[in-house]
Amino acid sequence: MLALLLLALPCFAARAAPPSSPIVITYAEQAARIARDTSLYRAGRGVALREDDLLESGSGALQFDAGGASFALGPASRIFIDKGGEIVLLEGWLKLRGLPARPLAAATAHLRLASSGSTVILHAGAAASELFAEAGEVVVHETGTGKRRPGASVPHEHFAVRAGILPLRLAERAPPDFLAAMPRGFRDELVPLALNGPATQPRRERGARFAELAPWVNGHPLLRQRLQARFEPPPSPRPARPAPALPSTIQ
Repeated sequence: MLALLLLALPCFAARAAPPSSPIVITYAEQAARIARDTSLYRAGRGVALREDDLLESGSGALQFDAGGASFALGPASRIFIDKGGEIVLLEGWLKLRGLPARPLAAATAHLRLASSGSTVILHAGAAASELFAEAGEVVVHETGTGKRRPGASVPHEHFAVRAGILPLRLAERAPPDFLAAMPRGFRDELVPLALNGPATQPRRERGARFAELAPWVNGHPLLRQRLQARFEPPPSPRPARPAPALPSTIQ
């Protein structure tokens, strides 16, 4: 049995995802707002994101580099950087272009996907999540179903939507209302942007409160619990009381 396990290890390693690369802002129409730990920051070009960061774009668009892969965030959009660099789109618009050597994983409250050599436009709303496979094919997995289901393939230039707990629906083209609401910059090809110069640090504005950040993670109960734990850490366990001494039986 041990020999079989040792033989399987190289195969598992070959299929493992590549290590996560830093996610860095390479373009910002205006400074974004980051909720990091229990503080709020302003961040622009050259700032690297961390795991557990919440980011809000405000009224401007942003573009990011992640080890050669790229993604853009539309105005009035919010993301959460999860474990392994997964981009959780909480609200708004996301366009991602992954590479075979550097896939980009993304999720919403309704679905999860990985862009590997494809370009995908993703929109997350309170009631539904929509995506358009602009270039290449992408496999989409439904989340929150309580059942393990195989992923659905969304072909090149096809559209998919999942509303609530309903199954994923595919269409041969994106509907007019999706195209009309899409940020104008998302109509152009997502071209990687080089970052010249040293990295910069975000500027701290003030302390944050759980009550003001909780609406950012509506529809994501597990993220809400993790966010609440930042501000309300669980109490330390009480020290164990020493056991009472037993009465002596020696006469």
